[in-house]
Amino acid sequence: MKAKRILLISTSFIAIVLFIIWQTGLIGLWAEGMAYIANNTKEFTDTNGHIVSGQYSISIDLSNLESNFGKEVYNDGTQRIYIILVDNTGNVNSGGYRIGFRSVGQYSLSGASLISGVHHATVNENSFTTTMSAKMTAEYHGKTYTSAVYSTSGLNYKDGDDFSFYIFPGESYKSQEITLNEKGIVNLTVTDLYKNIWSKK
Repeated sequence: MKAKRILLISTSFIAIVLFIIWQTGLIGLWAEGMAYIANNTKEFTDTNGHIVSGQYSISIDLSNLESNFGKEVYNDGTQRIYIILVDNTGNVNSGGYRIGFRSVGQYSLSGASLISGVHHATVNENSFTTTMSAKMTAEYHGKTYTSAVYSTSGLNYKDGDDFSFYIFPGESYKSQEITLNEKGIVNLTVTDLYKNIWSKK
């Protein structure tokens, strides 16, 4: 009888603790990360977000694509953006050389922030949109090319997102200025990063 009473008290205590944790939002934050804050439009607003000034440059080696993984294009001590992909589709029609970046921000129960190439915007209480704010150019063999957007993501990671570009425009392949077998160094410059900020209303 005593053991049953202890078990009942322990179970009740655990249930109360879990209820309190759930009420404070800790479980949601643990499970969903930054998205939990961004999706909580009743308590948080994203109206303080803004474009980040400056140009951010990085060099990549086309002779060894995987050697570029992990290189940082942005790092201010709390936010960073680094390369997660450099590949070659092997076909001009599918884009040729591509590069992907991973953005890492910070979040807590008091709010969240993320510097990224992507602007995550609230449309209404139940609708959200992502748009590429960043622009990228690629300087190669003395010529500068404007890189087209390949993809953007939502807040697919607990601490951020990812975004990517086609390194060279399709016209550069058609004119044979660029081939699918390049071996040189490309100097990339990224501008118009966006600082997404979710703060308490």
